[in-house]
Amino acid sequence: MKIMLSLFLLFGAQIHAQKLLLDVLPLINSKVVYKNVLEVSGASKIELQKKSVLWFDNMHILITENKPLDDTHQFISGDHSFKTLWGPNDFPELHKEIKFKISLTLKNERYQCEISTFIVKEPRQATQLEVYKMDHKRLYKYNKVFYKRIDAEIRGLMASLEKTMVQ
Repeated sequence: MKIMLSLFLLFGAQIHAQKLLLDVLPLINSKVVYKNVLEVSGASKIELQKKSVLWFDNMHILITENKPLDDTHQFISGDHSFKTLWGPNDFPELHKEIKFKISLTLKNERYQCEISTFIVKEPRQATQLEVYKMDHKRLYKYNKVFYKRIDAEIRGLMASLEKTMVQ
């Protein structure tokens, strides 16, 4: 019985480890996806929509969709990007642009935020974040610090959204 419990815990830990990219970025179906559902007591769908649009404007996020899904749900999405440093030195060619999509599904007293479709943009190419590796200068290795910078930026963005929605 103890052996079976140990095996279950061991395999469970491995499955959990597979849900992160380099132990930093969350994965859903092998894609980097941040997803969060939060409750805002007493806030109507219309109030949450107004706050969301204000947040998109304040963060300079281009709204690509703002439509009702049904009588109780509103969907807002937009595209955003930021630049972050890939390597240890602050050389201009090591700053990469990270593009992604932000989607909000709103309903009375609750909203779901999803940040996905990450693309690393370089002067001559664009690559999905999940498979991004640096060029020959870094021997095709992943850079864990790069992923930590992306994670910090996205978590800051999500915290900013939560703060706006709760106010």
